[in-house]
Amino acid sequence: MPIHTAIESAPSGVLFAVDANGNELSDALHTESDADWVWVHLAQKSSDARSWLLQEAGIPAAHARSMLEDKVRPRCEVTEQGILFIGRGVNLDPTSVPEDVVSLRAWVEEERIITVVVRRLRSAETIAESFASSENRPSSPSELLALLFSQMVNRITPVVAELAEQLDDIQETVIDDDIPIADIKELSPVRLRAVTLHKYMTPMLDAANALLSAKQVRSSATIVDELTITRDRLARAVEELAAIDSRASVTRDEIISQRSDQLNQRVYVLTVLAGVCLPLSVLTGMLGMNVGGIPLTGDHGFIVTTLSMLTVSGLTLAVLRLIKWI
Repeated sequence: MPIHTAIESAPSGVLFAVDANGNELSDALHTESDADWVWVHLAQKSSDARSWLLQEAGIPAAHARSMLEDKVRPRCEVTEQGILFIGRGVNLDPTSVPEDVVSLRAWVEEERIITVVVRRLRSAETIAESFASSENRPSSPSELLALLFSQMVNRITPVVAELAEQLDDIQETVIDDDIPIADIKELSPVRLRAVTLHKYMTPMLDAANALLSAKQVRSSATIVDELTITRDRLARAVEELAAIDSRASVTRDEIISQRSDQLNQRVYVLTVLAGVCLPLSVLTGMLGMNVGGIPLTGDHGFIVTTLSMLTVSGLTLAVLRLIKWI
């Protein structure tokens, strides 16, 4: 079953709806199927979908409102009626940046799973397309949620690795003396992306731990194993994002330190030159006065003056060397 419906054009807010046998449901908002369970995927901005979730879906009101909020933080709430899971994934749309994260809101019961998205979520589409194959089809709503969560984390990992590589390249320019000092402007976007992703991935890790403790999940060893592996990958990603932020901060301090050393070196050279030229300026100023009695006005005056200036310069450098200024 090809899944390519755009969110804006979805009829009644239904992006797609399938049952456990891989059959597409014609009346998704009033699902009736002979299969063990069904999956309904909705657009959050659809008024029909919002009305159905709040009034007819049989979801607790507080959880239904949470699924329809514009801005939500990742979390997992386990109740007797079902599981509310809200996750965040990176945006892989070519026109967007990965840290412009997309959200997935899911309500999981024994016989159905309802997912809501604000923008296109490729993870859900990929899994829905796999329903055509009985080999890859999840066996329960809980397994489907675990698979969705795993797909989201799988898409986060390469983005984190790319950020780490970008930071490694910048750090190499800081360490290598043959390469010009790195620009802080190159570092700021990397750090900003890492901080933004870390802000959403940390509560995602808490949500994963809460999901692992749900009795609906722990009834299946396969789902527990899958979620544990996914949770561990997410934990490593969170740790890497925190490390990137710390490394970026240290790198920024090193760049500022190198720039300060570079500036101090240039000021030092200018100061030495000024110290050498100061006696010469006094000498040339005195010889340039427009008064009577100026010496060395004869034929050899220029040569004598030049030799005198060179001598004064040498003595000045010797004094500076003696007092260890150079």
